[in-house]
Amino acid sequence: MFGWFQKNEKSPAVQPIQEVTETNLSLEGRVLRCVAELVPGTVLEGEKLRFSNCGGLTMRVEFPDLEGPQFRMEAILEHPDFFGPLVESTAGVVEGDEGKARYAARQIADSVLDALLPALRGEGEWTAPVELWGKTHRFQANVSGVLLTNAQEPPERRDLWSRMEGAVLNCLGSQKVYWVKLYLANLGGGDTSCEVRINGWVVPELTETLVQIAKSWPLEGVPVKSAKQYIVLVQSPETCPKCPYTWNQVKDLTRQAIRLFESGTEYNSIPEELDRRSPDASLTEDVFGFLPELMAQTVLPQMKITSQFSIHRDRLGAVSVWFTQCRAWAPIYSAIMDHFQEDHPSKDQIMSIVGTSAMLHGLNNALNSGSKVEELMLSCVFQRLESYQLW
Repeated sequence: MFGWFQKNEKSPAVQPIQEVTETNLSLEGRVLRCVAELVPGTVLEGEKLRFSNCGGLTMRVEFPDLEGPQFRMEAILEHPDFFGPLVESTAGVVEGDEGKARYAARQIADSVLDALLPALRGEGEWTAPVELWGKTHRFQANVSGVLLTNAQEPPERRDLWSRMEGAVLNCLGSQKVYWVKLYLANLGGGDTSCEVRINGWVVPELTETLVQIAKSWPLEGVPVKSAKQYIVLVQSPETCPKCPYTWNQVKDLTRQAIRLFESGTEYNSIPEELDRRSPDASLTEDVFGFLPELMAQTVLPQMKITSQFSIHRDRLGAVSVWFTQCRAWAPIYSAIMDHFQEDHPSKDQIMSIVGTSAMLHGLNNALNSGSKVEELMLSCVFQRLESYQLW
């Protein structure tokens, strides 16, 4: 199902690519052309690639950071079964547009596409069942090879997924597709660079496992060693519920909530106002509850926050949930970031929302009692109606 040795360069597959001249081909276009050469069955459609036999999967690329030979590229992949876009980054230091394009294309093809394409074609192995909110969810996992830098094999000759599978499964929710990135690097001198990402979000508690592995991975005379693996999990249609709202609907409702907070609307009347505009009552509760806490995290990044929170439903008691299990979490955060970038809110506007954060009140109380920010680990508790549904 996977291999851990570095992949050899493959001979480019001949693809029916539209003729363009090299002089007017953009860097983004070059990357797409290179990916098309590496992956059979791709078709260039303007500024996107479409992958055959993958149910409508498309990819476009952007370069948010580009300065001389240094670059960071984002591949944005979209599919009808994705709740939100899959965004995978790659970075490097390569001279010339053609060199950058070939390097970036190879990185994307050997990581996310290596796991994603077969997963969307129905390949993979079934994992242990995931129990959530009284329901069972079954996922089929497709695992990429382990991409290695300055190493012939991963730590202790074990791939990363075999170490992290159980912990990652505990963080999955009810979405149709999840993508997981596992990365560890020993940088020498006791320094490491590690992350466990689920649908693009770093989960610090899981990342700590890779940190400990990286620290014990001998460098053996090289300046750095790294290992990376990508896993795509697709839920069985028999256990996958139909969500009553979309990614864009969550973002739109969040932006409406922001306007209500900033306009001075009475706090207790905001849920009722949102409920009239929301496609789902549980989404209203998520937007109203998550918005202040996520904005507080955004403006106060020094706060340490657990990746789990408690949902308390009246007589039903409290349930502990990973933030990766609540699909509204990511689009609410995305709407907040759009608000900052597009609307440039004033301090008063920001505080009209952040000032209602229960987590911020807890932080202030702790600081007033003599605690230091670096000593604190905060957690959220959300009150919900008994009818609340976790999507």
